Amino acid sequence: MSAPKTSRKKAIVVGAGAVGASSAAYLQRDGFDVTMFDPDGMGRGCGEGTVGIFATNIIAPASSEGGVKAMLAAAKSDKLDTLMVNKPHLPDFLPWLASFVSASGPQTFEAGKKVLQEAQSLAVSTVRDIMGGAAFDAHAEERGWMFAYESEEAFQAAQGDRDLRKRHGVVLEEIGEAEIRELEPDLPSIFKRATLFPRAYHTADVRKMVSAIGDVALRGGATLQQRAVDAVQCLSDGSFSVTAGGETFAADVVVIAAGPHSSKFADDLGSPIPHSAERGYGVTFPKAAIKLNRPVTFTKQKMVAAPMAAGLHLISTGEFAPLETAPDYRHTDNLTAAGSSIFAGLNTEGASRWSGWRSTVTDGLPVIGESPRHKGLMFAFGHSHLGLTLAGLSGSLISALAMGRKPVMDVAPFRVDRFSLVPKV
Repeated sequence: MSAPKTSRKKAIVVGAGAVGASSAAYLQRDGFDVTMFDPDGMGRGCGEGTVGIFATNIIAPASSEGGVKAMLAAAKSDKLDTLMVNKPHLPDFLPWLASFVSASGPQTFEAGKKVLQEAQSLAVSTVRDIMGGAAFDAHAEERGWMFAYESEEAFQAAQGDRDLRKRHGVVLEEIGEAEIRELEPDLPSIFKRATLFPRAYHTADVRKMVSAIGDVALRGGATLQQRAVDAVQCLSDGSFSVTAGGETFAADVVVIAAGPHSSKFADDLGSPIPHSAERGYGVTFPKAAIKLNRPVTFTKQKMVAAPMAAGLHLISTGEFAPLETAPDYRHTDNLTAAGSSIFAGLNTEGASRWSGWRSTVTDGLPVIGESPRHKGLMFAFGHSHLGLTLAGLSGSLISALAMGRKPVMDVAPFRVDRFSLVPKV
């Protein structure tokens, strides 16, 4: 028999995206009285505009020699590109860039690969665990993910990447024109070779899937407050006071899972980290009349296309900029032009554009764990392009820590104090 509600510990989750919803669902299942706060409601934010891939084939952090070269080039260039740094705010970005370079050494990179490999091995199972197998299968399908190349030379140039993935247990197939046509008849003949990751799961409606995860918590008695959290205060008795919309709420456990907005809370609560907001752009074509059977990455254009419930969705771009900057929709114009160049006669009528923020930490790993300064204060953000992918694992780890239970993997590599920064006072 469950304990009376009045005796249950109270948990507040700041953010109701994929990571916040998963944290709430796991905490609710573990017996907490959970309240989620998100001004936009469940399943909004960055995840809503992504292509819905559980990217378990990504086992190398972006903090690498190649990543440094790409980031330094972006910092120097004024060109509108798929990787950009907002030039008016470049001076403010330089500390993040310096930390990124520092975190991109070979030892750090190798350690990051091992951590990501283990995390990715648990990614799907932890989402299935909290949703239930039937519910997960109703929202996600093992469709695979194709990387398409326009020439044999471009395909061979990526051999090192394929070898790296294979060494770390990622299942992939190297295919030619005939197999591309068989798997994706609507792709044009310009694509000569492809890499297929057959075990990649995909959801055609990210918001619907995240809402289904959150519904696990709501059915268990959790509540959702559609308002922004203004402040979190740590009280002398070890509890927390959370201010939102002019009201104050008490909690025994607080989880900061507000994506790029999380770093401000971390700063205010004595755990600053090298963090940047990274904007993505997307375009949806509801009348495209183009059928894809799985997400496809067009490697030359650095663009991903996916069959979504709302239509053909194209996404690209990592634009590092402050949260208050307005979106530059020239990026969506470029996506539309690139999509039209690939798919002859692409029907762009009724197209809708999207822009959303990712939360990016310099060593390529998310922040998941308990504050070293305040017991019961949990952080779960910085997932960059792996928010949906690692949401279930993040929720599982957060709830285990809140319960004092051994997590399914070592959380030390994700700790918030792994960076050599001086806390603000």
